[in-house]
Amino acid sequence: MSSVTSPQPRQGEAPRSAGPRAISLRVHDWLARARAWIAILILAPFAVAALLAAPYAPAGSSVDFLIDAMAWLIFIAGGTFRWWATLYIGSRKQCVLVTHGPYSLCRNPLYVGTFLIVLSIAFFLQSATFAAGLVLASVIYLTTTVSIEEKNLRHHFGPSYDSYCREVPRFVPRFAGFRSPANVEVSIAGLGAEYRRMARWIWVPLLAEAVAHMKTDAWWSQLHQTWHIFW
Repeated sequence: MSSVTSPQPRQGEAPRSAGPRAISLRVHDWLARARAWIAILILAPFAVAALLAAPYAPAGSSVDFLIDAMAWLIFIAGGTFRWWATLYIGSRKQCVLVTHGPYSLCRNPLYVGTFLIVLSIAFFLQSATFAAGLVLASVIYLTTTVSIEEKNLRHHFGPSYDSYCREVPRFVPRFAGFRSPANVEVSIAGLGAEYRRMARWIWVPLLAEAVAHMKTDAWWSQLHQTWHIFW
């Protein structure tokens, strides 16, 4: 009785498609590699609209002062959350499962800190449009990024990570669950990497404040009027 074997691709011939699952995996891999650029492309038109829109509150008003204060508080909270998380996990993500400090509040404090830093731009520019774009871009970016990271962590730490996921929320901090040892080992390499990142995001409030100030100038008002004529 003869056996039937699946034909093998000849030398130099492209392998046959493995079906919908293979296509889905290739799409997922492509999204993973391009996720940052996709998020930027999604956010870009919202940023342009925010730049060309008139400020919500008149410059120098009490509402303007309150919104500006909120912007600074959100920015400082985001930067603080990033630094706090770096002290606990810097350069050790794949080596040890960190579950203390900010990682006892939520599983992704670095991403929460980054989100708050970028969210502060919406307050500096007084733009709900930019905030909406940020939420959309964040959903696209984090859906792909976090799923990949969680898969890797589950592979490395197994049931311990599953237990951690059941106890600690993914993004929204739960302060009642805070726990931390008295002493924490800090990675100098991790702090150095965060210093380099800080060199980029530390300019966020300064640039946003500069743009917000320019939006009160006469030439910017003319640009805003032209935008409304065409759109």
